[in-house]
Amino acid sequence: MRLGKTLSLAEYEPVLAPLPRSVLWVVVVCVSLAAPAPAGSARNTTFPSGATMVAKIPVPHASGALAVGLGGVWAMKDDGSTLYRIDPRRNVVVARIALRTPKTCPTFPQSCGEVAVGDGAVWVAEPAANAVERVDPRTNAIAASIPVGKQPAGVAVSPDAVWVASLRGPSVSRIDPKTNQVVASIAVGPAKPCCGDHITVAWGDGGVWVTLEKAGAVARLDPTSKRVSTIPVGWFRFGQPCGGLLVTPAAVWAGGAHCPTSSGYAVVIRIDPHAEKVVGAVKGVRSPIGLVLASGSLWIADLDAKSVERVDPASGRIVGKLVVGGVPIGLVAGYRALWVGDGSGHVLRLAPAHN
Repeated sequence: MRLGKTLSLAEYEPVLAPLPRSVLWVVVVCVSLAAPAPAGSARNTTFPSGATMVAKIPVPHASGALAVGLGGVWAMKDDGSTLYRIDPRRNVVVARIALRTPKTCPTFPQSCGEVAVGDGAVWVAEPAANAVERVDPRTNAIAASIPVGKQPAGVAVSPDAVWVASLRGPSVSRIDPKTNQVVASIAVGPAKPCCGDHITVAWGDGGVWVTLEKAGAVARLDPTSKRVSTIPVGWFRFGQPCGGLLVTPAAVWAGGAHCPTSSGYAVVIRIDPHAEKVVGAVKGVRSPIGLVLASGSLWIADLDAKSVERVDPASGRIVGKLVVGGVPIGLVAGYRALWVGDGSGHVLRLAPAHN
């Protein structure tokens, strides 16, 4: 199954009721201007490229991961102790879910693990607990705690599987969501070149994709054969892939962000998923960490620039820059909007206009 299909708003709109086991790890939506909701909304602010901020939602210390689906926008507290649920109809926090992490996380962006939605649950990687928490969106409570590899940081969902990338190994664990059990653990690279502070995993185009920061590479795992192929992204030219990872039918995009051992180049790399090689890059960004495709554009959360860039995915050219302030880290699309964790105690709701 390939993700990245452009969905109509009627097809995409998630609901609170249990859904079939389907996945929106990479979300591609047609986004239209959304009317501001009364609660938690801010005065409209027009940005370059025709985008509008329609809400600025207080979420204390939520500079961690973001995810959308199953009736909510899910935001991780920066120390990994709490998962917040935002109601996208009212733009307010409606639940605070305490996680079972034994200790708080360091302050490096996204170091507390990722969040993904699919197979009827919200999945939270907990590096300090060497586990993945399964959260039931109907009860806003932890339904299961699943032991995985050491320091799990990335999580993604495919049909009938949850994929967890662990820093120490490095390895990818496959969880069966029917049993909440790990059914496979696959090494994706030698221990020496991996993995610094961050590892990301994404599903799409029939494969599982993993960033290997210190190796300066992106790996593709075939879920059937378990074959792993490694794609060098060019150490000196492109730096390291220690930001977000986005998979569409046409391309795999890997953000450079900034790593402790980075070569200093900040780009978003474009990989041909069929040829498995780098075919281009988006330049002109400072520390690209979050990536999403929406409204026909690639959107980049640029950490140090305190902005969100809008990119023409065909040309790789930046066509707009939305200054959001704070430290934009998390970036997701859903419910007819872009959602940005600004690292300053807010989740921002943006409505990009059609150009």
